[in-house]
Amino acid sequence: MKRISLGPTRRSIRVTRDEHGVPHIEADNWPGALYGLGYMHGLDRPTQMLFARAMASGTSAVSIADQPQLLETDRFFRRAGLYLNLEQEVRALSDDVFSQLTAYCEGVNDSIKHSRRSLPMWAVGFQPQPWNHQAVMIVGNLLSFGGLAVGQQQNERLLLELIQLGQDDDRLRELFRPRLDDADFDLLRQVHISHQLSGEALELISDLPRLAGSNAWAVAPKRSASGNAILASDPHLEVNRLPAIWYEAVLKWQDRYLLGATLPGCPFVGVGRNPDLAWGVTYLKGDTSDYFIEDCRRGGSTGWQYRRGDTWQDFEARREVIERKSAEPEELTIYHNQQGTLDSSPAADGPEGYYLSVAWTGSFIGSGKAIETWLHLAQATTAAEAMQIVRVSPQPTLNWIFADRDGHIGKQASGWFPVRSSKYTGLLPIPAWDEANHWHGWHPPIMLPGVLDPPSGFVATANEDISPPGGPLLTTYPVPEYRKRRLDEVLAATPSVTLLEMQQLQYDVLSLQARDMLAIFLPHLVDGELKQRLANWDLRYDPASVEASIYQELYRNVLLEIFGQSREEGGIGWRRMLYLSSRSGFSTMVLAAVDELLNRETSLWWKHRKKADLIRAAAEKVNLAEAQPWSEVNSFHFANRFFQSDRVGRLFGFNTPAMPMRGCYATLFQGHLFQVAARATTFAPSYHFVTDLAEDEVHTNLPGGPSESRFSRYYRNDIPLWQEGKYKVLRPRGASDAAEMPEA
Repeated sequence: MKRISLGPTRRSIRVTRDEHGVPHIEADNWPGALYGLGYMHGLDRPTQMLFARAMASGTSAVSIADQPQLLETDRFFRRAGLYLNLEQEVRALSDDVFSQLTAYCEGVNDSIKHSRRSLPMWAVGFQPQPWNHQAVMIVGNLLSFGGLAVGQQQNERLLLELIQLGQDDDRLRELFRPRLDDADFDLLRQVHISHQLSGEALELISDLPRLAGSNAWAVAPKRSASGNAILASDPHLEVNRLPAIWYEAVLKWQDRYLLGATLPGCPFVGVGRNPDLAWGVTYLKGDTSDYFIEDCRRGGSTGWQYRRGDTWQDFEARREVIERKSAEPEELTIYHNQQGTLDSSPAADGPEGYYLSVAWTGSFIGSGKAIETWLHLAQATTAAEAMQIVRVSPQPTLNWIFADRDGHIGKQASGWFPVRSSKYTGLLPIPAWDEANHWHGWHPPIMLPGVLDPPSGFVATANEDISPPGGPLLTTYPVPEYRKRRLDEVLAATPSVTLLEMQQLQYDVLSLQARDMLAIFLPHLVDGELKQRLANWDLRYDPASVEASIYQELYRNVLLEIFGQSREEGGIGWRRMLYLSSRSGFSTMVLAAVDELLNRETSLWWKHRKKADLIRAAAEKVNLAEAQPWSEVNSFHFANRFFQSDRVGRLFGFNTPAMPMRGCYATLFQGHLFQVAARATTFAPSYHFVTDLAEDEVHTNLPGGPSESRFSRYYRNDIPLWQEGKYKVLRPRGASDAAEMPEA
């Protein structure tokens, strides 16, 4: 342990780094510990948090760089309005929570004040502004919005685009049954859709903090080899840009401690534990964002009006001025009403008619209380208490896993879910002029699923649909449940789980999707090398596996044979189907529907053809001679978030050589690659966390390190552990034996 030399501090703290660079913060009390966390966030990750605030506020074109993609994201976030209502949300905080945030912000500001600007800040002339309660709130909003609303809206738009492209109505209804059964396709084809964000802008948004997927589970003492509750959690998001999203820390005050993964800019531990309780989360993928259709015409005091029944009313107009570094400011008019915000602003002389309006639960007053959930959770001591705390949290929608020192385990859903019309699922836009279609408040927290100490002896979650039978749809677009099924399968078959087995399960790459689909494909393949190799394949997406690559080619070919016909022939078109099933436009919503369809013997999609013939035709196009190991097909490199494509970044070696990514979207180690604009991005475990509640320690690794500085020894020091499936141990320790050392 090495003592860190700090600048002047207004609270008494002692900070040391362990051999992995993880800061251990000791304070006299809890506010002091939060102050120390803020100080270290400001010391190790100032650029990450300050740039994130600028982007979420829609000020990046003036504060960072006047680039087209940053201007585009400014327009996007000004329309989203994450910064709205922040003052009101801060005023609504309890005095206790306000004081805790104050201590954290003081730490951030003291650290930034006594540190020099980072290289990225210096390169673009960025001037840091003080961190405050509103900054904490907007980063929290960004966590919820980026992980939920953006993904939900993209999937809903994708469906609308498929409908507007002229796909056969009956085939689309069958593919997504029952979600499109009551869709008014004629109306939906009349709606004006704004242009999608460019690939470069989507890159920037995908890089912001968000919870897009995860695994988490816990076993009760009766199912653990140690006789104690054990918990494991691994949130999934983009991992190939450094610094890592998460920042590990160990806080210690009086006889308490808190350790795990924190989010720079916010005073909470997303995955972690205290002496009595451990927790992990997965993204619930709850539908808390809806599109509505507004009937619009020119006129009124603001320039545009919307209809309610037969009555026309004026839109409210919000004027946004987007400042730019090297150009004149740009003015943006955003039209909105109580129901939502138009997703594009009609031009003064633009066409009248139907436009999309979007609503998101996080834009309603009270969503800021989510920060209270995390702060209260840090002090909880039992799984039952923690379940009560999180159940009322407004955002984001999460599935929480808990385990406590007394051996109790639990799972609890959280989030605000809108009460919709009984005939409306929330997946497709419906008319806003019929007020019966509007949201009618939130479902009460009591209806959110939760379980404490189930008879099975384990709880597990992996972004599965948890909508209660006969109740409202909490999740409206299907997500493959292969990872959840794999978790249940392994845990049910393991009566006495060890800590090592929990770690190995986080690195599991066996695909139930491949197992399910091969049961359909193999009977129709002709005898030969392809059939024999796939029949003997162990279904694992190991880097050395050639069969994994062969299977992926077969699966893609099957999709192209069935859905790749032109629209005139009733298909989706091979280019679009390739886009939806490959790296560049991958959609789990579409593939989940496709996999379900492939289980059927008859379908409109192969009405005049035999499914067996289509599968054999797909197999004939598999090129075994050119098959490569999965490591060649699924490889990536780490890049610096701030200099990834800059000549200076390449000159200083900010990027790593290419390295293999194990797994795929259907495996527990969800190693999936995408092509976004000009670069590859990833979706994979961003943090591995395992703990036995009887011991005051956790086992972790993450794809990165504590520091955002390319020149620090702690910039990417954990990557070898993450790659090799090895874990370091974090435990609260005293700092009395620490020696002074200069900051890395």
